[in-house]
Amino acid sequence: MGLFSISPGKRFLDGATNEHVYAATTALVSGFLHAMQAQNVHFVYGMYPQMRELAQKGAMGAADSQRFGAGGLLESIGSDKGTKQGDHRVIVESWETAVETCASRMSKLPEIPGVSRGISFGIDTEPSGPKTGWSVAFHRGPLPLLEIGLSDITGFHPPQRWVDSMVESKAAHIIWGKHSYLGGGDHLFLMLKRFKLFPYSKGNSSSEVVAAGQRLRRLCREVWQKLSGDPETLYELSSWEWKRKRFVRTFDKALLEHAGSENLDALLKEMGTRLDSWLPACE
Repeated sequence: MGLFSISPGKRFLDGATNEHVYAATTALVSGFLHAMQAQNVHFVYGMYPQMRELAQKGAMGAADSQRFGAGGLLESIGSDKGTKQGDHRVIVESWETAVETCASRMSKLPEIPGVSRGISFGIDTEPSGPKTGWSVAFHRGPLPLLEIGLSDITGFHPPQRWVDSMVESKAAHIIWGKHSYLGGGDHLFLMLKRFKLFPYSKGNSSSEVVAAGQRLRRLCREVWQKLSGDPETLYELSSWEWKRKRFVRTFDKALLEHAGSENLDALLKEMGTRLDSWLPACE
């Protein structure tokens, strides 16, 4: 069937600082592990040899990040615990302790321009392949995004009330259901645009650019409130491409009416794109 990445949980960040990464990771991972009814988490420590070589040469770029997957580089934090297995170690922690470990590790990963960073782990089992190897990844750019992913969709078997638990915890802005994504219309809209214009960690992630991205998020929130009547209303984004395109066109039209084309274009320019690129992005 082939392998491709899915993401049961995505969360937009209010900034790209270490503090923002720590807070977002804590919220997303704790809600996710609770929804998965996890008992233990198996962390992988170390860096894959090919990626270490590229990092040492300073040759890692956006194309390498995409080629090696959204997880980015796997960093060792110098722990002497665990069992050596090849070039990395596996350490088991309770899920409560693992939340803090995960948030701390993610917030300390050094930035490499254009590269998505992350760590790997297994839930109640050692991550030994695409069906059991989870990752939490931080994608930079104008719209910083944190996501939990699994390489092989057939390995994702959520327990009963998985979706309800994730919704109740508000751990993620976007949740993967059985065949579609669920979330606020503003978050779903930005997810689709981001995927086309700023995949992985493409784009500038300076404080000024990220601040412009946050203003866009607020505008989209206001638009979703107008469209739905309540900004907390959840929308199910169909897997049918024509339905997704219709959703994006409707939201784009409402956003243009709300912000004005000149103001929106100026804001998008601050983010590193323009209106003439934004509007056809998901067509």
